[in-house]
Amino acid sequence: MSKKKIESMTFEEALAALQETAESLRSGRLGLEESVEVYDKSILLYNRCKSILDGARQKIEIYKPQEGTTEAFEE
Repeated sequence: MSKKKIESMTFEEALAALQETAESLRSGRLGLEESVEVYDKSILLYNRCKSILDGARQKIEIYKPQEGTTEAFEE
């Protein structure tokens, strides 16, 4: 899977692929070189998921009806 393809994935697609890579790594069936490749792919998938979540977080506002105002969402 290319970096370009990962960058075009939806959150759900990237999360599913990330879960798949985690299962592959946990299985113990991969050789060292393949494990490193899968690990590198998982980092790209994680970054894609994080990027999408960060973008969504920036768009979320909390509405305070009693005050009639909104404020930015913060953790």
